[in-house]
Amino acid sequence: MLIDDAQFPIVFMHYNRADDRGDEVSFRIFEDLLARKQPFVLVGLGAEAEQVQSNEERKRLTLWMKRNRDALHAYVWAMVYVEPSPAKRFLAKTSAPIFQKFWGYPILVSASEAEAEGIAVRLLAGEQAAQIEAEQPDA
Repeated sequence: MLIDDAQFPIVFMHYNRADDRGDEVSFRIFEDLLARKQPFVLVGLGAEAEQVQSNEERKRLTLWMKRNRDALHAYVWAMVYVEPSPAKRFLAKTSAPIFQKFWGYPILVSASEAEAEGIAVRLLAGEQAAQIEAEQPDA
């Protein structure tokens, strides 16, 4: 995963691109974003590679999330995931409650990067994720 914070407070997470510096750098970048103590919105791009995480990787991610839980809740206002496929958008939306329970912030699903950026701007302007989600079509 590659994290791009050049447009902070909108932060792009490229799931289909690896940071050549490794996962530790991605964790550090994310921690630096949280250390700013300013709200931001994540925009998730690119389908995650079909790879199975090892138990060790899952444990590491879970421990990182637990260490950063308070900051995640305070500063990450939402993830807006871009999924062009209507069927995959539907599946992503059905998984949203599980995502929110684990990460502590909502996930919204959009059809395009432009739509995702528009949603991110609305969230940062103070609109609630639930209101935006209610306006979105089901597919």
